[in-house]
Amino acid sequence: MLSTIAAPLNIVTLLIVLAIAVALFVFFMRKRSNRHPMDTPRGKAAEEMRREEAEEERREEGRPKVD
Repeated sequence: MLSTIAAPLNIVTLLIVLAIAVALFVFFMRKRSNRHPMDTPRGKAAEEMRREEAEEERREEGRPKVD
């Protein structure tokens, strides 16, 4: 009798723990300071500036664009 209850209980416990872990991860990632720096508007602006500078440097040196 106990074994017929134990298996579903283990699966339910696993699903509950996974749901809590996902909820905590989402809550953690909502804070902007916990995200990767390039995922912020400031990081995207810095990446765009670096890309423009690299294109300008390529044009000045006459090198072809490499993708």
